[in-house]
Amino acid sequence: MLKKTAIRSGWCVLILTLAACTGLKQPAAPIETGGNTDTPAATNADNPYGSAPYTPPPSTNVDGGTTVSAPVSTGYVPNYSPVDINATNHTVQRGDTIYNISKRYQITQDNLRSWNNLVDDNIKLGQVLRVKPTGYVGTNDTATTTVTPPKTTTTTTVTTTTTKPTTTGTVKNSSGIDWVRPTAGSILQGFGGGSKGIDFGGSMGQPVVAAAAGKVVYAGNGLRGYGNLIIIQHNQVYLTAYGNNQKIMVKVGQQIKRGQQIATMGNTDAKRTQLHFELRQNGQPQDPTKFLPL
Repeated sequence: MLKKTAIRSGWCVLILTLAACTGLKQPAAPIETGGNTDTPAATNADNPYGSAPYTPPPSTNVDGGTTVSAPVSTGYVPNYSPVDINATNHTVQRGDTIYNISKRYQITQDNLRSWNNLVDDNIKLGQVLRVKPTGYVGTNDTATTTVTPPKTTTTTTVTTTTTKPTTTGTVKNSSGIDWVRPTAGSILQGFGGGSKGIDFGGSMGQPVVAAAAGKVVYAGNGLRGYGNLIIIQHNQVYLTAYGNNQKIMVKVGQQIKRGQQIATMGNTDAKRTQLHFELRQNGQPQDPTKFLPL
């Protein structure tokens, strides 16, 4: 009898001990992103602007000349805006880290540190970093960017091919870039309020062209509200976005001429047939009517 009682007491103690351990079990440590592991660059299906559709990072408490370190606080927003991977230099902006700079330029963190004689991961706003080895000739070695076409006052020629300009109209030079209208038609929705761009009206299937020369950095339909979307990077400052298209006619990485047809107008993710057009300067939405020859 005493033996059975002892056994039952032992099981009770063991169960209470396990229950106590389970109750005191601590949650797993949080997993932080932006570590030191190099991973391949974003694929065609990735959103080049992060999780939010084409929204620039909010302002931080970092002032000019203040050290920018890896994300360690809940208020930090990393910068993953598109870059010219053929460029030689990169100017540090808000949200930049050794990790996301190397990821966007498809280089290793060790190479980035070595090419800039960095002993740690501390970088400063406005600091110019080499993103290619010595001797490499890139696209921002001079004050003139190679993706900006020469200034011209001639009009574009009408054509139905996808390799030549497809709209007629004057060319307007603004901020060192020659711009043309991305499509024909009237403006249905202006800039401001809840609109980060303008909406052009038109008919289903009419041509949509590149407003300026550049490179396609996004072509897909992964951003809610934009439908079939194309984003073109013109230089390190300016980007344009073309949404709600019927058909996308270009691919990521493709170099585009000013006025070249890139899509046909449609109504994907829209209640009407339209082209939703956005123009961004350093990630900030600008009124396209101040740049385009309307």
